[in-house]
Amino acid sequence: MKFSAFIFVVLFSIINNAPVYSQASEGVEAYNVVDKLPQLKGAGNDLSKYIKKQIDYTEAYKLRGVEGDIWVSFIVTAEGKVTEVEVEKGIDEELDQEVVNVILSGKKWKPGKIGRKNVNTQMRIPVRFSLTNSERLLAEKLESIYESGKRPLFVLDNKIIDGLVKIEDYNVESIRIIKGEKAVTMYGARAESGVVIITSKRGTPPLY
Repeated sequence: MKFSAFIFVVLFSIINNAPVYSQASEGVEAYNVVDKLPQLKGAGNDLSKYIKKQIDYTEAYKLRGVEGDIWVSFIVTAEGKVTEVEVEKGIDEELDQEVVNVILSGKKWKPGKIGRKNVNTQMRIPVRFSLTNSERLLAEKLESIYESGKRPLFVLDNKIIDGLVKIEDYNVESIRIIKGEKAVTMYGARAESGVVIITSKRGTPPLY
């Protein structure tokens, strides 16, 4: 009965353009419905995209197959400050924290408004990180190797790559994983943890 009453109050408030607010864990009251949402200088209209651009979504994440939506909530106060940042649904502890750090380190916000009055506003947004098909396939094949804590040898078009290689999805012809004695026989001691052999399509040079 109480739950139904709560839904009715929220719907009634939205329909009649009345303020609806929630109370955060530390006692900060913040409105869920405002006339004008808070804005971060330089972020434009797509805050999620802006946050993602500030994060180095490195090969270290991609090789582990880290992808998905990080849902984060926070309050922008009437003074334009950020508080109560919380990851509601994460995908990787390190990447989750990077999203939180970007939100906390952002420039001063323009606060949300009800009428002409600045108010505390509750925000909840997803930040999406996604892999290409080739990155996802490679991550799946590398999963068993990385469980041992070791990094395999990478070979692109018969050339050993000392660093990490970036190759566009459309340019991948095939990916093979070779382990054990066969890998060592082919590429020496450096291939003890396995070797990842990537073959690119002709006519589209890879990016390094």
